[in-house]
Amino acid sequence: MSWTIIWQTWVFIIGIFFVLPLIGSALISVVTTRTNQHLMRAFGLNAPLIFGWFGVMIHEISHAVMSIIFGHHVDKIKLLQNPFKEGNENRMGYVSHAWNPKNKYQQLGNFFIGMAPIFGIALISWGLTKLLWPQLLIAFHDGSSVWLNTAWWQVALWIYAILNLSLALNLSDADWQNTKSGALYYFIFLTIVALGVGLWINDAFIIWETVGRPIAYFFGGVLAATFIMYMLTAIIGRR
Repeated sequence: MSWTIIWQTWVFIIGIFFVLPLIGSALISVVTTRTNQHLMRAFGLNAPLIFGWFGVMIHEISHAVMSIIFGHHVDKIKLLQNPFKEGNENRMGYVSHAWNPKNKYQQLGNFFIGMAPIFGIALISWGLTKLLWPQLLIAFHDGSSVWLNTAWWQVALWIYAILNLSLALNLSDADWQNTKSGALYYFIFLTIVALGVGLWINDAFIIWETVGRPIAYFFGGVLAATFIMYMLTAIIGRR
């Protein structure tokens, strides 16, 4: 048994599955919040609701699905609402769920429930790209033209859908509170996993090569997309 490999394994696993998602999600949330601010400056307070209604619904559905997976009781789901209406507390949607604090699995789930929209919206974005503009994915791999066998209306609809979804990538204070409440249990779980993996492998760097790099690419790609939206809305907001 090599304690060096176990230590390196722990560092890789905590960094890849704990630190990277937290930092990546935080950066994506900050950029998305600024993007919505630019839109409100250009089009009024209702802009995030008008341009991001579909994204808000996927945001809340992602919370709900993950709540069910981790055995939480979903009390109420509001996929879309006017945030400025009295009693709505500036929320465009919400999922009310309850869990047993003594249940470690349910408590652990809070980490994933809080961050669920990042992954849910990314998954739907990929699915819509596959449906509306598959050549974009093909061109990424083989370098062919993105316009091959693609109609203008498909591109237009794809742009609208991706813009709509990207505006809902910001995690709310309640989302971060959920994530925080499950973080300790997730950290302990990853530490146990790291110990087991460290006893089994001979080179800890393989963790980065097999799962770390794809996860880093995922968050980097989502962050790059949100930054592009930020720049576009910044230009619009200055008009």
